[in-house]
Amino acid sequence: MTKSFYILLTAVAVFIVVFLMGQWIGRSYSLTKEILARQVHEAFCYATEEYEADKTKEISALFREKLNGKELGKLVFRMDTVSLDGPEVVRRKDIRYFSDYDRLFNEQHTFAYPINETQGVQAYIVNPRAGSIGRLLYYFFGTAIALIILLIGIQKQTNIIKQQDEVARMREDFSYAMIHDMKTPLSAILMGTRILRSGKLDKMPEKKEKFFDILEEEAEHLMALTNKVLTISKLEHGQLLLEKSWVPVRPMIEELTQMFTAKTSKPVTFKLNIETEDIFADEEYLKEAVSNLIDNAIKYSKETVEIEITSCTYNKFIQVKVRDNGIGISLAAQNHIFDKFERANAKWSNMANGVTGFGLGLNYVMNVSRSHGGYVSVESKEGKYSEFTISLPLPTEHEITV
Repeated sequence: MTKSFYILLTAVAVFIVVFLMGQWIGRSYSLTKEILARQVHEAFCYATEEYEADKTKEISALFREKLNGKELGKLVFRMDTVSLDGPEVVRRKDIRYFSDYDRLFNEQHTFAYPINETQGVQAYIVNPRAGSIGRLLYYFFGTAIALIILLIGIQKQTNIIKQQDEVARMREDFSYAMIHDMKTPLSAILMGTRILRSGKLDKMPEKKEKFFDILEEEAEHLMALTNKVLTISKLEHGQLLLEKSWVPVRPMIEELTQMFTAKTSKPVTFKLNIETEDIFADEEYLKEAVSNLIDNAIKYSKETVEIEITSCTYNKFIQVKVRDNGIGISLAAQNHIFDKFERANAKWSNMANGVTGFGLGLNYVMNVSRSHGGYVSVESKEGKYSEFTISLPLPTEHEITV
């Protein structure tokens, strides 16, 4: 059975519950009316009996007392004087069956109690349905609230199922990306090791040294990926201790630009706009975060890459901005790009086909920014540019003195 089938089955079950609730309310109303008619009749009987025993009391007060005793305090009535000679007047002695006082209840009054030979009094019930409708409203609203809770629960369960499916999909994508991304360096390490062990390069020291460099680079690549996963896990669980200090921005950015210029196969032009020279942060993690932004700018770019890196101060935050002239990010994708294992452009843009990665870079940037007490934001327009901004707060006096 599919999840859609169970969702449909739940919807049908809710419809049946609503239908049965309507039937129950209708039947309950009829039953409550019979009980209410009996209780009103009994209350007036007891009131007149007590009046017979002690005529210093008022019938209306006695009737109210008896109604309150039967939890019918919401009923409103008035006492009317009637002629006992009237054709429609019903005395207690004339009542034989339930239908007799049920008819009186439908006419909204009680039997007539004689106060002399020609006159009597009877209670006129102003709101005969108050007792029954009031209770039914409690039942109705209670059932309605229960149904709302049920529907909310169903919706939440549906969302959980969707989230579980999404997590399962992301795990599959992550496993595939991890295998794909690690296969190349592992293959290079394995091949290089075999060639070096074979002794074919013993008489070619330059090539042998080059192979050792390749092995070292690929091993460092694998180590960097492993460290990134571990770092994100520590950041998410608050287990990573940051060593903050004043970090010179320009040297850090220039080192990164030189590194990416050397390693990328695309023509890259960097433009630096360093207005704020120092930033209070953990240099290692900030540098890695900015490196991820530059790496993404190159990955998701056109044939010629132009990257502008800016540092400035805004609203008690020091900001580092990385702007590119790449393919851009759709508004729909911007809601997901910082999620773990999410490679938004690879999912929403055909231009990013062939780009490999774990989908950890932007999640890493977000967690590093949050750990510093700051945040990361994005501004983008499809086909034109993307600009990511890391905003870290200015240090407090306590942080500086520590």
